[in-house]
Amino acid sequence: MMKTKKIAAIALSALLAATAGACGGGGGRTTQAAGGETTAAPQDAAAPAATTTEDPNKAYDTTANYEEIAENIEIDTANEAGAGKNYVSGEKAGTLNALCYYEFTNVAPENDILKLYADRFGGTVEVTMCTSLEYMEKLGVYIASGDSPDLVRYEWEMIPSGIIQNRFQPLDDWLDIESPVWSDMKDVIESFAYNNKHYYFPQTMQANYGIVYNTGAVEAVGGRDPMDLYFAGEWTWTEFENLLRQWMADSSDHIGIAMGESSALHLAATAGVAAIQFDGKEIINNLRTPQVTKTMQFVEGLAKEGYVWPEWRDPGEGFKDGKLMFYIMPIEWALGSAQKVHWTNNLEGEVRGVPMPRDPDSDTYSILGNTYGYLIPSGAKNVQGAVSWILAGRIYSTDPDVVQAKRDLMMYDGPYYYPKCTKCKHQFDSEYGEEGETCPECGEPRRAKYKETYDERQMQVLDDMVDPNKFTFLFDCHRGFGTDLTTTIKKIFDDPMKGTDTYTRLLEENYNVIETSLQPYRDLIAEALAG
Repeated sequence: MMKTKKIAAIALSALLAATAGACGGGGGRTTQAAGGETTAAPQDAAAPAATTTEDPNKAYDTTANYEEIAENIEIDTANEAGAGKNYVSGEKAGTLNALCYYEFTNVAPENDILKLYADRFGGTVEVTMCTSLEYMEKLGVYIASGDSPDLVRYEWEMIPSGIIQNRFQPLDDWLDIESPVWSDMKDVIESFAYNNKHYYFPQTMQANYGIVYNTGAVEAVGGRDPMDLYFAGEWTWTEFENLLRQWMADSSDHIGIAMGESSALHLAATAGVAAIQFDGKEIINNLRTPQVTKTMQFVEGLAKEGYVWPEWRDPGEGFKDGKLMFYIMPIEWALGSAQKVHWTNNLEGEVRGVPMPRDPDSDTYSILGNTYGYLIPSGAKNVQGAVSWILAGRIYSTDPDVVQAKRDLMMYDGPYYYPKCTKCKHQFDSEYGEEGETCPECGEPRRAKYKETYDERQMQVLDDMVDPNKFTFLFDCHRGFGTDLTTTIKKIFDDPMKGTDTYTRLLEENYNVIETSLQPYRDLIAEALAG
């Protein structure tokens, strides 16, 4: 039986599934509704980019009068912890103008942050909308015309190019990196610094790419479960390849790996080096390093053995026919999609997710870091309000009640139903109910609905993937140097994994093109450092 206390926790957390952003191959542009129903694939998941500005989660409650709340509150300075010397204590945040490609005040987690923003900082938000494809262009136009928005959500493309080109404001005088509020994010904040200034204070870290699989496939060939291997400290390239070899030898119909964009890029980082890195003063091209070369030789070997399916497969549908062993994608998104198909079709086994396997010559796991947060454009009119929003997001992300409520929702495995009776359309108070509940109007049994669920071990994996004590975070920022470089990097990593070319040949053919793409930014950096 589900207890009242747990129902309350689930109600609180029904808006908590977050959009994700990352530097160089993170979760990308995705929004999840309550119950884990993914409404848009991550940017790396499929080739087409999202173009819609339509809100996919209209069910969220936006009836609260935030203007009235903001007008009547008194600022508690305790909420200002983490602010810097330019922040005016006790001053209300006022109206904040945000540029976005979705109505972010009406989706999680911003919807909940909006309430906190009004209640604790006296702020309200107006959103200027555009499509995702014109987002970066619009931002540049607004900045150049002196009509900058006050806030934008961090995207891959913004750093380092945006800070090198002075599109964003340094926040050192507005936020205090030495404050305990930012203590567990300090190293991450430093990784986005430029010329000893800090522009991006991420709200939180999020689990990035991992490997999703069905335990039924592993059991069918008598292999060792990847999650067991991970917790034993033995989840390496070697064990990964052993399972693939067993699976492919079992049937000519089997598929070893389904991949999406950047799957190879994420595998390549497991040896401890990102493709293109930025240390705040220098752009570092690692494409010829032994670490990247070694991992790409490993990737090429997987392709040569026929282990990789070279075309796009939806992470849910990919497991439907029982032919697939592994799927390499943003782990939470792929888990949710695969679990839904698994549940709908009553498939054998259990869907699980683990990190990328580590280099067997290393005793640490390396992963491309995935962050979520906001930047303040140069020329913003309401910097105080934008900084207050960043503080509100940090308070929200570190609130023990919010964190626990999200865990309760993710781990809840009790009855979950459609909100309306399928027969008489009676509206229930919640999608959560008691086992075997019926409609009080007509007696029709409630219709069960899918909700992704994570057990204790799966939650531990996701926790580990954002823990700097267990993973080495790398930030590959090649997307922050323009679309030409992004396209080139995609080709030299993806094609070898598809088995259509070799990394060495593609790299040598394109190396000068890559360096040419980077040189204008190196010139700007040299000029800034000299001045």
